[in-house]
Amino acid sequence: MHRNLSLASTTLVLLSLTIAVLAFGRKPQGEQAKVVTVEIRDYKFVPETVTVHQGDTVEWKNDDKVVHTATAEGQDQKPAFDSGSIATGATWRYVAGTKGKFNYRCTVHPYMKGELTVQ
Repeated sequence: MHRNLSLASTTLVLLSLTIAVLAFGRKPQGEQAKVVTVEIRDYKFVPETVTVHQGDTVEWKNDDKVVHTATAEGQDQKPAFDSGSIATGATWRYVAGTKGKFNYRCTVHPYMKGELTVQ
């Protein structure tokens, strides 16, 4: 009996956590998560500024002739996102989870800058 009660309690806790995780960052009713593409070409992020909602996906597509990155700028901390090297013809995706404004750049070409706003 004690084991069944423990299993039921554990199941209830896991179910509650799952519901909480699904509710956090949830889009308004009826809205679907979307994918927004940022092209990398001619040593630029196009568009340079992107606004998405929590749960949306931002995809960086490298249409340039060299390797690039999309790395959030951060001072003395781990960046909010870091693509690592994106090869020519490759893509990298980031699911926006935290609200805020994120300036980002290519670490290989620091003059390449962009801005991601998550609402």
